[in-house]
Amino acid sequence: MLDIYYAPPSTRFMPEEPGHLEFAGSIDLDAHRSLATLFEKSRQAGTDLLYFRDSMLKPAQVTILLQTFMANAPGLGGSGQSLAAFNAIRDLLEGAVSRGMGLVAFSD
Repeated sequence: MLDIYYAPPSTRFMPEEPGHLEFAGSIDLDAHRSLATLFEKSRQAGTDLLYFRDSMLKPAQVTILLQTFMANAPGLGGSGQSLAAFNAIRDLLEGAVSRGMGLVAFSD
């Protein structure tokens, strides 16, 4: 499971643990894999939300990730799992962008 937390824009370094950060949501491996094409496009755009490694995204990177996901959503396909995973990640990203937050993801 990839557990994702909102990170204030003042967060400069990857925390060792979530501690006081607000939980934003989780994504499991199957859901992450179902969005592999979108994650690859976001990596090419300069931002990435890895599954097997802890990672941190600054607010600007979260915006890039959201824009990349939205621009490439039509190519996702129509499987129920992909759509559910997309909606969950989109909601999480929109929540972070609307609050001006970054994200910190911890891999189990």
